[in-house]
Amino acid sequence: MENVHEVNMKVANSISLMQAKKRIPKWKNAISLLLVHWMVHKGILHILVGLLLGRALFLSQFTPFALPMFAVMFVASREKSLVVMLGLVVGASSLGIWQGVYTLSTILLFYLASLIVRQKIKTSRFILAGVVAGSVIVARSIYLSIELPEVFTWVDGVMVAFEAVLAGVLTLVFLQGYQLLTKTRKRTYAPEEMVAIAIVVASIATGLIGFTVGGLAMDHVLTRYVVIIAALAAGAMVGSTVGIVTGLVFCLASVAHLPEVAVLAVAGLLGGLMKNGKATGVVLGLMMATLLMGLFMNQGAQLEYSLYESAVAAMAVFLTPKRFVFAISRNIPGSTEHELDQQLYARNVRDATAEKVEKFSGVFETLAKSFECADKEAETAVTAVSLDNTLSRVTESTCQMCFKKDYCWSTHFDRTYDWMKELANPVDNKPPQPWQSYCVKAEQVQTAFEEEYADRAAKLQMKKQMMESNQFVSNQLKGLATVMKDFASDLQRETQKHDKQEEEMLHALIEFGIHVDNVDIHSLDYGHIDVDVMLPFVEKHGECEKLIAPMLSSILKETIVVHQRVEIPSPYEGMVVTFRSSKAFKVGVGIAHAAHGGGLISGDSHAAVHLHGGKYAIAISDGMGNGEKARMESDETIQLLRQMLQAGIEEELAIKSVNSILTVKRTSDMYSTVDLAMIDLQNAKAKFLKVGSVPSYIKRGKTVKTIEASNLPMGFFSELDMEVLEDQLKAGDLLIMLSDGVLDGPRFIENPERWIKRQISELKTSDPQEVADTLMEAAVRTSGGEIEDDMTIMVVQLQHELPKWAAIPAVIKTG
Repeated sequence: MENVHEVNMKVANSISLMQAKKRIPKWKNAISLLLVHWMVHKGILHILVGLLLGRALFLSQFTPFALPMFAVMFVASREKSLVVMLGLVVGASSLGIWQGVYTLSTILLFYLASLIVRQKIKTSRFILAGVVAGSVIVARSIYLSIELPEVFTWVDGVMVAFEAVLAGVLTLVFLQGYQLLTKTRKRTYAPEEMVAIAIVVASIATGLIGFTVGGLAMDHVLTRYVVIIAALAAGAMVGSTVGIVTGLVFCLASVAHLPEVAVLAVAGLLGGLMKNGKATGVVLGLMMATLLMGLFMNQGAQLEYSLYESAVAAMAVFLTPKRFVFAISRNIPGSTEHELDQQLYARNVRDATAEKVEKFSGVFETLAKSFECADKEAETAVTAVSLDNTLSRVTESTCQMCFKKDYCWSTHFDRTYDWMKELANPVDNKPPQPWQSYCVKAEQVQTAFEEEYADRAAKLQMKKQMMESNQFVSNQLKGLATVMKDFASDLQRETQKHDKQEEEMLHALIEFGIHVDNVDIHSLDYGHIDVDVMLPFVEKHGECEKLIAPMLSSILKETIVVHQRVEIPSPYEGMVVTFRSSKAFKVGVGIAHAAHGGGLISGDSHAAVHLHGGKYAIAISDGMGNGEKARMESDETIQLLRQMLQAGIEEELAIKSVNSILTVKRTSDMYSTVDLAMIDLQNAKAKFLKVGSVPSYIKRGKTVKTIEASNLPMGFFSELDMEVLEDQLKAGDLLIMLSDGVLDGPRFIENPERWIKRQISELKTSDPQEVADTLMEAAVRTSGGEIEDDMTIMVVQLQHELPKWAAIPAVIKTG
């Protein structure tokens, strides 16, 4: 099975291919492929880059860019290393013949050294950088000793060491930049990776220093173009960063380029701030930066040429294809294009996952139908019993060895066959009278038919059990298919953007005087509001319940309550508070229990949990007997039931599934009862499922209503017949659920159910915990102070959900 990373990469590739087919016309795609073929595959681009890096200078005398470029290509793309070497040597020779010889000698030294550590330079980039630095030291030392007439000084040694270190660092930078600019790059660039790319581009542009066309410096045109493209793609922060890095690289080449640093940095900043105006905006930012820096530095006559250079760069920006800018911006965090690309990627991954889940759901549905078909076939097999097979087996053991065989089956075949049919299907289990006087083996035949009856009954029972098992498996598979289908629907549900509403909420809270860092809306559906608010402090006086929740209630026209609070971990200070819609009703739960003989371990287990969809489940399980074994049995039942309900499985199917599990694993006479109540907190409707449990009671004023059903405990039979009861509760109602020990404990009580109803009707309190304690005390007192069985009482009170604080009117309203 493919792992998640491989699946996500396939999805990403399909997204890119889909966008390419959608946005690029065929003729443009053909031109792009032709350019890629000649520029990349044929090596023209590598020669041009080599020419520029070969003649790029550092401090107007060193060339530390050539060997790092060759080393990176030698390791990453060896088939192009010879072409790159040719470009580097030719570019260096344009500065002087000896410079070309020096560049060639450094490359040859590196090649010889790489033969010694061939495997290590492929696995460790630091060893590669070290080999480059060593080659530079040897080659530069020999070059200086030949070029300088005087003695080699320590200053020369420092300069050689500095060039070697710089060459090693550039090797690491070029290697990272090459990996980012090729197919091995990641989908998102980190800040240090963007700096590495800027250094690579600036180093290439340095090779244009001194090259002019009509008095315009081509290095200035190229760097300004790169800076405003970065500003257009990613904004002010990236644009100014690229401008500063590019300017600093130019300053390392020559201090005369110091004014260019200011122009590039300000151009990146202003262009990024005006990127909403697209290409026109960033071009205006470039022209403003050029004019301001020219006037500020009093460049005079140079300002005119500087403006012309910016104008040429601006023209190049207008000629740049939009998809090229989009391809850059979609990989830079913080840009709009990157956010849209990530959303598209996440949506496609989500849809692919949902499709997988739906396919699994379809598999389970198909399996469920196959078991249903098996049920029908089994039912047909049960009803269709072959009479001829039964008669054949009986006559084979009786009539075949009888001397009257020919008389009965040849002379009087019809009469004998009719008697045999009557014996096979007797009326009132009485054989026909004439047959007993004619048949000489009447008792043997009768015994053979009785054995057939027993065998057929056993087969029918086995087929019936198989049919019931198949039906149960079919129901379980249907339940799983439904849960998975609902999960797939939840995955495919679109997450709406609520930028406007978030801004309005944030403005309203700040205007009211509440310091809020951020508001994040997940859902604005009525009854399902979900809002996260980030606070720059940890509340100490209930600000969320007293101020923020009432304000949100006024804004959203719905009662909003605090769902949870999560403190932001150190070193930051603050908290994230989740606000959600309040339900129409709330429940209060009281529990009282007592173990057999006043012990510590009770055989009863209970649970009260909130479920998805605004439902509340209350359950009691009573393990048969007392002590540790009963406790383990009831606790296992409750835990299985809780997990299935929380997973979204329908309650009736959940109970049947638990019963099946307990039946299969049961090794002794251990059973457990289940008393389950499901309350919908939106409309107060209650559903009761009772399996071997005693009645429950609903108290409304002085009236007490009984909820009862007669079912065997769980784990007794594999097929469980359940009666589902429903009732409409109201605010103020008390639901009392008991284990059987409460009704079995009281002595000298002829009708325990009437006694408990009288106790409930005479209650003086409505607090659920007090009610549970009062009823438990009455049960213990009536039993003479002795606890002969485990007793558990759960009391649930239903009330309207009323906010503690009134809504605070806000200035604005958000729908």
